[in-house]
Amino acid sequence: MKRSKRIAVLLLALLMVLGTGATGASAVAAGSGSYVTGDDNYRQPVPECYVVAETIYNLRGIQDKNLTFKQPKDLFIDDNDMIYVVDSGNKRVVKLDQEFNAVAVYYGPDKAFADPQGIFVDADGDMYVADTENKRIVHMDKDGALVEEFTNPESELQTGDVFTPTKLIVSQTGYIYSVKGENIMAIDGNNVFRGYYGQTNIGYSLSEALFRMFASEKQKASHLKRLAASYINLTYGKDGMIYATSMEREEGEIKKLNSIGTNIYRKYKTIGNKMRNPIKDFIENKLLKAVVAGQSFKFGEYFNDEGMYIEPYFADICVDDNGVVTVIEQLNGKVYQYDQDGRMLVAFGGLGERTGTFTRPSAIDVDSKGRLYVLDQIDNSIQVFEPTEFIGYIHEATSAYNNGYYEKSFELWQKVLSIDENYSLAHVGSARAYYKRGMYKEAMEEAKIVADRDVYTMAFDEYKYEVLRANFFLIIMIALAIIAAVIILVRVFLKRGKKNYWDFISNKGRKMTILSGISYSFYAMVHPMDSLEGIKTNRDRINRAVPLIIFAAAFAVRIAYLFVVHFPLASIEHTDINPLFELVKLLIVPVSWIPASFMATSISGGESKIKEITFASAISLTPFIVINVPLMFLSNIMSKTQKSWYGVFQTLAYIGMFLILFFAMLVLNNYTVGKAIGMMLVSAFLMLVLWLVILLCYVLSGRVIQFILSIIEEFRLNYL
Repeated sequence: MKRSKRIAVLLLALLMVLGTGATGASAVAAGSGSYVTGDDNYRQPVPECYVVAETIYNLRGIQDKNLTFKQPKDLFIDDNDMIYVVDSGNKRVVKLDQEFNAVAVYYGPDKAFADPQGIFVDADGDMYVADTENKRIVHMDKDGALVEEFTNPESELQTGDVFTPTKLIVSQTGYIYSVKGENIMAIDGNNVFRGYYGQTNIGYSLSEALFRMFASEKQKASHLKRLAASYINLTYGKDGMIYATSMEREEGEIKKLNSIGTNIYRKYKTIGNKMRNPIKDFIENKLLKAVVAGQSFKFGEYFNDEGMYIEPYFADICVDDNGVVTVIEQLNGKVYQYDQDGRMLVAFGGLGERTGTFTRPSAIDVDSKGRLYVLDQIDNSIQVFEPTEFIGYIHEATSAYNNGYYEKSFELWQKVLSIDENYSLAHVGSARAYYKRGMYKEAMEEAKIVADRDVYTMAFDEYKYEVLRANFFLIIMIALAIIAAVIILVRVFLKRGKKNYWDFISNKGRKMTILSGISYSFYAMVHPMDSLEGIKTNRDRINRAVPLIIFAAAFAVRIAYLFVVHFPLASIEHTDINPLFELVKLLIVPVSWIPASFMATSISGGESKIKEITFASAISLTPFIVINVPLMFLSNIMSKTQKSWYGVFQTLAYIGMFLILFFAMLVLNNYTVGKAIGMMLVSAFLMLVLWLVILLCYVLSGRVIQFILSIIEEFRLNYL
């Protein structure tokens, strides 16, 4: 009995091995789970989007000397869902039918292929193979017979580089587009060079310009030319556009090229022919990647599953009938899908040996049923991924919206939300559908759920226009009343401040009260020189509590601003507000200015003391308070389209802070303008030194505390 059980178990195990070894198991959940990432790079799990329906290792239904793949490098699915595999290691092209049976094997029409790396099949079934080591592109008919071959085209515009085609596509006009380094090279049907296509603008370099200006001819000849980023792969979309992947890190690794080769897909940022801020560039390209990676949009992800930083290498790209763009990333083995706006729909997969993961993915394509085919160069396999109902709704919803069927798109997004109410893109899609249907309030509510400020702004601008048109007379009257009230309030405030100023100057024997001191401080914005002179000559009567109150008021205004400012103009979400960080960010300049200014002036004939420097530093925050209090409320009738104008007022607050600190340096120390400017620079340098010292102390104290805790833990483990 025991022996029969063992035999049964062994037979079952053998059947399982045979089943998964030849063609794989059916309907296995894909990879390490599906998820999406937003602009913050945070992974949000979503319901499973793809399941592995088949894994193909062997050739079935045909006799050949090699029944397994060897280092396959490319994959193509034609209009009839026939599958073509460039089996590079075996120097052949394998053709599979819809049932994954091999129906033909091609080793070359006239001479053997040598390291073929790419293939394209047209509507007639004709094959174009990048025969890389033979330095040619081979055109074969559907039976594998040679039609023609394309070699390095001769042209005065064409460089003399070796012609080693790897990836290619063929347009309906017969043009062949082949990846060639930083360009996509176009060849017509007569093997005539038709130009380069899609080169990325490398931007302006000041160092390069200076070198070209002053270098000798010999130095110029030996100088390495700056090149644009290289292309990796390309494909055609149903819209006639060329979709490509590249190693271009500034504009974005995924591109959608129009008829003149301009990228019209979502970009990281624009590269212009102007000088860039070197400090900003250092922060964005170094600190952002190394420290706070994920704070801006990126194709793929900043980090792999092990938390290591990576620059994505998208080995292949495909576009389905719905316009969904799918890429395979080779370094972390992930499959990423994006809509036509460049927003991530789903990510799944990963590196590994289990079903749904990959060892070294080299190609990806999609058939008419939406199934994804991923070719693995090391595992020598093809995994077929079947879409689930969830991702099917997402694809249909994006397609319906792009085609103008907004009602249908909304219904499909609601189905998505019924499965996963946290799927952010469904809320964005619903908001956009609401917007197209003229339901602007509902669109704003949906957009706010997922913090989409662009859609919110579009809906808000239309809603604001509707309200203005319906209540024009009433709104004008309210606006005039508010303006009149503000004018009266400002005049009363200035009058009160002037009175407090003269009272403080004339009443030599009385100390400044808190209320008069606050009023005096705000009056200093209008008459900074006179007010600072009054502080200098009456420093003993200054109320020490006034600067503390102003510092606290500025902090309260900052926190209130973060909660009151209109959503599209907010720089941070309410849930991400850190009061301590906001306090440091607000007060780091005026507070550190106090010791820095005192140290600078005390060694250069200055007359100011800590007391009046502190008071002047507090006064420098009054423009911030005065501007931000009305601005936080005014923002609620503004949107992202007015952000530049809105930013002008915020900039004025910091300009006002700088001017008051400058006047303080000038008046309190009785300096000339030139010396005041010099002492400002010295004080700024001392502030930087102070920040570095504080940062160093913070780091070292952390290390000391960690060392002490480790000693305590060691003592506890050994002696207690």
